[in-house]
Amino acid sequence: MKNAGVQKIKVLHLSRWYPNRYDPMPGLFIQRHAEAVSKYCDVGLVYVHAVDYSEQSQRYEVHIQQVNGVPTSKIYYQNPCKNIFLLSKLIKMYRFYKANKIGIRAIRTELEQIDIIHIHILTRLGLIALYYRIFHRIPYVISEHWSRYLPLTNEFKGSFRKWVTRIVVKYASAVTTVTQNLANAMQNHGLKNANYNVLANVVTDDFLSYPKTGKQGNTKTTFIHVSCFEDKSKNISGMLHVILSLSKKRHDFQFKLVGEGMDFEFLKQYAHDLGLNDETIEFTGLLEGKRLVNEMASADALVVFSHYENFPVVINESFALGIPVIATAVGGIPEFVNDTNGRLLEAADETALENLLNKFLDGTLVFDRQSIQNKARHEFSPDALGKQLYGIYKEAFNS
Repeated sequence: MKNAGVQKIKVLHLSRWYPNRYDPMPGLFIQRHAEAVSKYCDVGLVYVHAVDYSEQSQRYEVHIQQVNGVPTSKIYYQNPCKNIFLLSKLIKMYRFYKANKIGIRAIRTELEQIDIIHIHILTRLGLIALYYRIFHRIPYVISEHWSRYLPLTNEFKGSFRKWVTRIVVKYASAVTTVTQNLANAMQNHGLKNANYNVLANVVTDDFLSYPKTGKQGNTKTTFIHVSCFEDKSKNISGMLHVILSLSKKRHDFQFKLVGEGMDFEFLKQYAHDLGLNDETIEFTGLLEGKRLVNEMASADALVVFSHYENFPVVINESFALGIPVIATAVGGIPEFVNDTNGRLLEAADETALENLLNKFLDGTLVFDRQSIQNKARHEFSPDALGKQLYGIYKEAFNS
């Protein structure tokens, strides 16, 4: 496909995860990528979401709006009203693809044409992209964010799924992952492509423009944890054990746990049952925008104690605020966290975590926060990552 002079490339994003009316958090990093690259090309996005038939009277509910300059079509479609094993699956699959068709038609009208399709999360959406490549000669790019390919999760299963996914990946113009670790895991599953790229998560302007100021007065050291509160992967319960042990030996710190999710109430009750009081630990609930930035900026260090991860965007955000990170060496985290900006430890090693927190509190573990901040603001800005993604599009468009 040849370049059309100065005309902007028009890119359709199809996303399996995206902020929606039920949860504002999933796929937020995808939204940031779309908005970052929209500075350099015309972008539209489609997201479809299945809902219980009792929650929605219409089979397809269409919402089209401009979200930070990106025309966005969100389609909510009904699940079948009866659970008849094979038939229900077929109906749901049909409605999934029809919902995407409705959304694509709407965004095509906004963009006037589609030059490239960008798929976020395999495999079903990849079949749509493959269709457009075969029948309309439209190239496609894949961004994979799912940790299911990692050995610890081992959730990429099924011979047919693997076969289809290999075909979809093979014919993509490029594949991006947030870490090299995830790219390697995908290739180990036979998902081969000659053009894998590492594309970091975007840090928003709220973080990039925040003025870094020192803490005033003789206040306690504040550790912060930000996540979706899913204990199987995030191991927040293990972190609570460490907080309890540390609190029995010293009282010069506090922990703030930010977010919400499936295990939020359980973990809050678990902390109470352990005997942790409000002076030691605070569950803030979900914070967004400037409220999240302000809370993180007031912290002294971020703690990530996950059993497994891909690469959480909260680490980039902490770096952009000049905040060091103490994290487990899982997934792609070691690709970004090192002795200049934090410390790594083995997953589930509660003793090691307590030792590092003690060293931080004693002042024997120190970091150049201005250096951390400067480096992050250069690498993770919307401008830098938007340019990188646009370069991937240009290569696909001109091939």
